[in-house]
Amino acid sequence: MGDLEKKTLLQEIIDSIPGAILVILVAVAAFFIAPFLQKYPLFKTYLELKDFILAILMGILIKNTVGISKIFEPGLRFSTILTKTGIVVMGAKYSMMGLVKVGGPALFYIAAFLFGTAIIMMWVGERFKVPTPLAACLASGLSVCGVSATIAIAPAVRARNRDMAYSIAVVLMFGLLALLVFPPIGRILHLSDTQYGAFCGVGIVNSAQVLAAGFGYSERAGLVAGIYNIGRVIFLPFVVLMLAIMAANREAKEGREGNVEINKWKIIKDKFPIFVLGFLAVVALNTMGFLSKPEIKLAKTFMNWCFLLGFASIGLTTRLADLKAAGLSGFFMGFLVAGAKAAIALIVVLSFLD
Repeated sequence: MGDLEKKTLLQEIIDSIPGAILVILVAVAAFFIAPFLQKYPLFKTYLELKDFILAILMGILIKNTVGISKIFEPGLRFSTILTKTGIVVMGAKYSMMGLVKVGGPALFYIAAFLFGTAIIMMWVGERFKVPTPLAACLASGLSVCGVSATIAIAPAVRARNRDMAYSIAVVLMFGLLALLVFPPIGRILHLSDTQYGAFCGVGIVNSAQVLAAGFGYSERAGLVAGIYNIGRVIFLPFVVLMLAIMAANREAKEGREGNVEINKWKIIKDKFPIFVLGFLAVVALNTMGFLSKPEIKLAKTFMNWCFLLGFASIGLTTRLADLKAAGLSGFFMGFLVAGAKAAIALIVVLSFLD
């Protein structure tokens, strides 16, 4: 039995090699092509494509033109692990005091936007007779962190695969547009790194796209966006719990049967993002002086490549045909809410952040 397990693990590693090589090639290509594009006025002034953003776009282009053979698929499934590892290592760039300075206001803004967006989406869904599971998926996806939040809420509200696909499609469509639109907006309005990072962290809902857009502006903006992103995922279990209760109450009010008792503690425990604890542990190590300057520099390089490889993998698994699942009504509803949220976020950062 042990030999069989070892053989299976070895086979999985072997099967992942072609996809891993493809991800590395896309990431390396983005790393070298991005600086070359900066020589041209269009990309230098208006459409600044840093390697993080370019890796996603190149991956999407390959996936939706020549396509990806099945032999590459096993090696493309590590995008989440790579991005979460990058976030953990990102802790080496912070001290506890710096984290509190940025994270304090961040948690306040994030809480207001997250819970506000979720409540408004459920209210709009009820007024427009959107089925409860779909409304909860949209509310979760457009308020917290896109794909992860949609998957997290789905079991609690008994959502169908179609409901999940609908919500995820809306989130990804808006995020792809934000990758191209947010950096020029930041340049035109002369947003500081802190302002722009907060703008991304609140205005974009998909974690990978938040980080790509942030680091696509500057390293400092990316680090601030990362803090806002971590703040968002910390609230994930609590938003999921709130939406599960709201969905159950709505169905009870409509006289539907089959409601189940909600285990509040289980939802919080199961959905809590454990990688955040890893990030805080690295911040603590840096604060106590356990990390030298060369080690912090090495951590930065490692973090950048984790993100770059993760974003390339995300692009290579994004099918634009799947984004059509939302349809015209989903496109309109999702973009209306997400656009309004981004606009309000921009007003807030211009008014209250330096």
